[in-house]
Amino acid sequence: MERISLETFFSLETDLEINQYRILGGIKEINTNFDKRKIYPALSSLIELKNSLEQIREEKKSLNGKFPKQITGFDIKKQEIIFAVQNHTDNYKNIDQVFELIDWALPFIKDSIEEGIVLFDFVEKNITLEQVGILPIYKDEGYFMISDNTVFELQVHRYEFSLFSSGREKYRALKTEFVKSEKQEIIRRTPESIKHELIKERQDLPNPATFICNTDLDFPFAETIFPVAKRKLMTAIAS
Repeated sequence: MERISLETFFSLETDLEINQYRILGGIKEINTNFDKRKIYPALSSLIELKNSLEQIREEKKSLNGKFPKQITGFDIKKQEIIFAVQNHTDNYKNIDQVFELIDWALPFIKDSIEEGIVLFDFVEKNITLEQVGILPIYKDEGYFMISDNTVFELQVHRYEFSLFSSGREKYRALKTEFVKSEKQEIIRRTPESIKHELIKERQDLPNPATFICNTDLDFPFAETIFPVAKRKLMTAIAS
């Protein structure tokens, strides 16, 4: 089954039921990932799809008020509706079917998003974030450690936080670089000792901000634990 995307709504079969089946199949695949406790990239992709479809629907309402029945297509890359000043076009039937499909699909997409958010909230509540040693004033670069309980390893990552603007909107980003991992033995090294070792090995950060994420969950690391921990770290740095 193909992944559900914006292109799914603009690559239509003539039969409406076939299109609905394709979309439900894509949503079912995402829900299966949630059942396997895998949050990303399914949740973020689905939220982005929902926002795009709602934007398209609102744009149609605006255009219909000024140019009724003149929508002829859609530019997927630019996410813009294409319309022409003419009275008749063979594309109206297909375009109307696209918007009918959008209206039908959005409730299913929103239900799936809610399921993903519930899982995200549960994971976030079961991850604690603590600073290691004294936290410097400059926190935009540093290290964070996090346990991968599926393989009993402690991963160490370097991070770089940035804040940028696009138009009126401000966005936060967290770039990470894997440094090393350590097997979690019966006698574990303290986070402080690992931090001191990092300072000796990488002297460009003589007094790095360092955090550790702890959790008892053994959920998938790459798809769930790591991205949720990154979000938690980014929020802590920005506050």
